[in-house]
Amino acid sequence: MYPELDYLLSLIEPNVERIERGRRRQAALWRQERPDCPPIVLGRSECRQILDRVGPQYLRLCEHQLRGGRAIHEYYQFDHYTLRQQFDNPHAMLIESLWDMVGWSRTPGDQQLSFRPNFGVGTLASVFGCRIDMGEQDMPWVAERPGRQQLLEVDLDGLDRAGLIPRVIEFIQLARDALRNLPQIHLFMPDLQGPMNTAFLLRQQDIFFDMVDDPEYYHRLMDVICEVYIRLTRRLKQELGEPLDEAYHGAMYMTNGGARVVDDVSVMLSPGQYETFSLPYARKCLAAFGGGWIHSCGDISHQLRFYLDAPEIRCINFGEPEKYDFAEVLPRFAAAGKFCYGGPVRRPGESVADYFARVAGYLRGGAEKTLIFMPRYGGQDQSEGDWPDPAEMVEMWRELNAGT
Repeated sequence: MYPELDYLLSLIEPNVERIERGRRRQAALWRQERPDCPPIVLGRSECRQILDRVGPQYLRLCEHQLRGGRAIHEYYQFDHYTLRQQFDNPHAMLIESLWDMVGWSRTPGDQQLSFRPNFGVGTLASVFGCRIDMGEQDMPWVAERPGRQQLLEVDLDGLDRAGLIPRVIEFIQLARDALRNLPQIHLFMPDLQGPMNTAFLLRQQDIFFDMVDDPEYYHRLMDVICEVYIRLTRRLKQELGEPLDEAYHGAMYMTNGGARVVDDVSVMLSPGQYETFSLPYARKCLAAFGGGWIHSCGDISHQLRFYLDAPEIRCINFGEPEKYDFAEVLPRFAAAGKFCYGGPVRRPGESVADYFARVAGYLRGGAEKTLIFMPRYGGQDQSEGDWPDPAEMVEMWRELNAGT
């Protein structure tokens, strides 16, 4: 038995005051103002383990699974759609996405409530004519790519009719209609990745040879990718009903910057290559929306100075935060007027009290505007971890940061 949409919507009871307070705290960081307390985002993403895999990414097309929230006991009373069923059926995608909204809305903290049409990292690549494939319990991937010359000939005037975009728009319209009586819940942009990541999806490892052997072609392709990214983002923001320089993204509220760039592939570039072949295009995409934030997995330390120097980048999210020393990183964020979405991870055997005290300590001495704190257990480990009641966690965090 699968849950009915009306039943699932009835489980969501947003605390309007809490959500607005969290929105104000997050907005302060986007404006480089000091919040009354550094924001903390908590939640819970329930899942059923399958095939020895752990984590909701194997059962729901969602991201940024929050930790430390209240359990959703109702989740286990129902059957659940596979990833393939969610990809093929917008109703199934909506139902599974709403489970996170149930857990996040029941949990104290500064998290916002938003989810996205999630058709995978190849959403923008599909516009170029790439075929998208997937298994029953795997995220979609790019399976076939057009020839290099065809990639330059994408129809810029027909983007909302190309690839997966009509299905993205269909889902947005379905979800917005379903949520018309829950204005505290938002949709956010599908995963349009970023210019360097998209170039890699389109050309695979050949993109690195293009840089060296045919830089003219490389830069032409990157210009086309940026134009597609910007036009699609504008078009989909119309469907979402959000301003160009404002947005939501999971638990995050964005203002003074309305876009995100995913920059994972750039970890493979030298600083010199990054400065020439990737950074200008990331900045171009963000500039069109008054700035925004950037995400990168891996250890991006060798590119971090470029992130901190770029005025369009207001926020940085590390996909693998366990690779960073935040005692060293956050003072650099403070000096550059940036902030981090995520933050340090809890160490093995570290109590929650010690973990929170350690993180709060990083925020003193001028770094009070540098973090939207997302408590994590074990970095990339998708297990829930052991946490006290979320109300205790919020109170502990407030007390540790009183007077900062």
